[in-house]
Amino acid sequence: MKSLAITALLLLSVGAMAQNNPEKTFRQPYPLGEKLSSTPNFTGDVWLAPLSEQKELHVSMSNVTFEPGCRNSWHSHKAGQILIATAGIGYYQEKGQPARRLFPGDIVEIAPDVVHWHGAASDSWFAHIAITTNPQINAAVWLEPVNDSQYQEATAEAENRYVGANNVLTAREQAIVSVASYTGKGDLEHLKPALVGALEADMTINEINEVLIHAYAYCGFPRSLRAIQTFMQVVDERKANGINDIAGREVSEINDNRNRYERGRDILAEISGTSANAPKAGYAIFTPAIERFLKEHLFADLFERDLLTYRERELATVSILAGVGGVEPMLRSHAAICLHLGVTAEQLSALLNIVEMNLGTSYSEPLRNILEQIVKQK
Repeated sequence: MKSLAITALLLLSVGAMAQNNPEKTFRQPYPLGEKLSSTPNFTGDVWLAPLSEQKELHVSMSNVTFEPGCRNSWHSHKAGQILIATAGIGYYQEKGQPARRLFPGDIVEIAPDVVHWHGAASDSWFAHIAITTNPQINAAVWLEPVNDSQYQEATAEAENRYVGANNVLTAREQAIVSVASYTGKGDLEHLKPALVGALEADMTINEINEVLIHAYAYCGFPRSLRAIQTFMQVVDERKANGINDIAGREVSEINDNRNRYERGRDILAEISGTSANAPKAGYAIFTPAIERFLKEHLFADLFERDLLTYRERELATVSILAGVGGVEPMLRSHAAICLHLGVTAEQLSALLNIVEMNLGTSYSEPLRNILEQIVKQK
């Protein structure tokens, strides 16, 4: 009992530290560095960590970390600058141009004397490496702050880029895509508001749980379980605020005397339009056990659960795989299944719009290419 009490205290202290020092729990590949004292050149809190040590290389690099909503003032560089986004979600805007949404891996090349600002999204921490080019002749020229209305207008314009096009998916379907894509990537920070969005789209607790259960077959138990734990926190926090979300009905009982392999085989044939007697894929011949598990467990045990339709499960599957990344052959198969189930190419494009806004173009563009190829073959 004593050890359990100590463990509970440790967990509480870790949770308190995360709330009091969220910058410490923000996952990024480079050091956080020191928090800058009050400066007129930033709106919000920012941390700076110098990365370059060899002065004779004449390349100054620093890791800059922004709290949500933090941004620097309008400014320019006499000899330019390069930014490399490394964690979270941020923005970059040049004067007179639309804001660009930034994700890890994005590179921004800023020409000399171009007036701009950069910083974090309102709901996300953000970090980038700032590289000073031509340091011998470079200097920053600081101008006026980016006020709240300028920031909100610029970020809202970027965030709402696809709102009209995405209306081909229902609010429920859009919520499923967001929850599934963040779960597939393992992005718990942004999964929380997506889960709230799903509840506000009138999904029940059990229906959202079903998306998270479904996810484990495509991104593994660890990410599925972490997503479920995150959902538990969301529901508990809302309950503490007087919001009692609807649990909803349970899964219906299965009444089918066929064995699980036969049921799964026939479900796969139904959703894919491929005959149950079609020749087996190479992986099924090479490793028969995995083919049996797919039929018995994935397509029987999971797809038979009727809290989600086949269509919703496939939208979730494509979104989860998009978050996982690097599984284009599977994405091709499931995108084709979506089309067979009546999901239109425009609706799949809307799904990819959501993936792009949630995870970035590096996650969405490979899938757009696949979708384009599939549509051409139809």
